[in-house]
Amino acid sequence: RHGRLARTCTHRPPRRRYSRMPTTRSQSKSDARRLPMVLWPPNLIGYVRVATLCAAMHAADPAGSDAVWFCFVSLFLDYLDGPCARYLNMCSQFGDLLDHYTDHVSMFWLVYITSTSTINVAVNAAHAVVACGYMARCGHYFKHSSGGNFVTRLVEENNYFNMPAMLWNANTVLIPFVKMSYHIEKGLPQNDSTLLINIFDALGGLVTLSYTVAVCLPPDGRSRKGK
Repeated sequence: RHGRLARTCTHRPPRRRYSRMPTTRSQSKSDARRLPMVLWPPNLIGYVRVATLCAAMHAADPAGSDAVWFCFVSLFLDYLDGPCARYLNMCSQFGDLLDHYTDHVSMFWLVYITSTSTINVAVNAAHAVVACGYMARCGHYFKHSSGGNFVTRLVEENNYFNMPAMLWNANTVLIPFVKMSYHIEKGLPQNDSTLLINIFDALGGLVTLSYTVAVCLPPDGRSRKGK
């Protein structure tokens, strides 16, 4: 009996197991890279940044609620496109230039609509022209160059996490947003300010001017930090 059962078991066909092969991250990334470069997800984020910036520029009130939110979304996405590109291994010259062109146009626009200082507007206009001109001529952002000088290294140290860089950011982004928020919630003119804000704005403008001039100077041969 046990022998017949054993022989019966030995002739039973093996049970088939159906399993789906899991898709690995590397396979997903490889599939994504098959897309044309202009359709890579990080570049799509860049297009949204451009679209929201253009929407802010064409808003009925350039410092109103709609414009502020459009600018905020554009700048917030600036913190996503780079990590997305590195995670998906989709870093490209096109994406890098798109990112930094959008950055500098955004910064100038914010200063232009909120500043009463002709000098401040002129300094930021010059910075935008120099930055965009440098990228058009060299094909990359000046932070990615092989060299630099004392001023560029000072601003770019610790990946822009330092006092000069924070003053530069205050001049080009933070102070304009503060003025726009008071314009929306308190009904003040978008270029209204206080003495203390003007002092920090002037210090930030000085950093912007110094950085602009420094970019035009030849490198001194020393390596950059915080790249």
